[in-house]
Amino acid sequence: MLELDQIESGYGETKVLHGVSLTIAAGQTHAVLGRNGVGKTTTLKTVAGQIPTDQGAIRLHGKDIHTLPSYAIAKQGIAYVPETRDIFGALTVRENLQLAGRLAKPASSWTIEDTIQFFPQLAQRLNNGGHQLSGGEQQMLAIGRALMTGPDILILDEPTEGLAPIIIEAIFEKLADLKSRGMTILLVEQNLHFALRLADQVSLMSRGQIVWQGTPETLKTDHKSQARWLGV
Repeated sequence: MLELDQIESGYGETKVLHGVSLTIAAGQTHAVLGRNGVGKTTTLKTVAGQIPTDQGAIRLHGKDIHTLPSYAIAKQGIAYVPETRDIFGALTVRENLQLAGRLAKPASSWTIEDTIQFFPQLAQRLNNGGHQLSGGEQQMLAIGRALMTGPDILILDEPTEGLAPIIIEAIFEKLADLKSRGMTILLVEQNLHFALRLADQVSLMSRGQIVWQGTPETLKTDHKSQARWLGV
């Protein structure tokens, strides 16, 4: 479904990614792991069109998308949930969801009713401002807002960051539910246990490059790679 082919990108004259290649099959969850500052978030932002691609290509369903602006990439079926969540605090939960729904494809099955049924904690908060939500509720709203666009692939950057263990488990259950429905997920996550439970494939990054790829089961027993690339 999604292919990154020798991607190079960065910030101004500072190049962060150096030939990153990934292939993500439909319905698969792919986790990108690594220490802080190795280029994981830059990879996600490049896919979402928030950072321009200097070299290489990004393809969705075989179609080049790396030359498109971010809003057009979103309309093609890529939904990005940043680490900072970036919900609109001055808007209500309902308004956040309605705004995202404007990007939805005509055949999208996600409505506000579907979203609050999926995240029932939001049902009682529809008229509350985004700034009035807890961290867990904000993460649910950020994911729900992404789903409102009717995406083919959901991109998540550190979805467990700053959350209590009970909320992390709730988020895991929801992502596992989406996966069971056939949602394709690209995940960056520091919580190794969380990532390996959810992922079908794993890529490890270091210094803007992919240095290891394999299954969660293989990585669990590859203690040398865990120590070298993750500091575990």
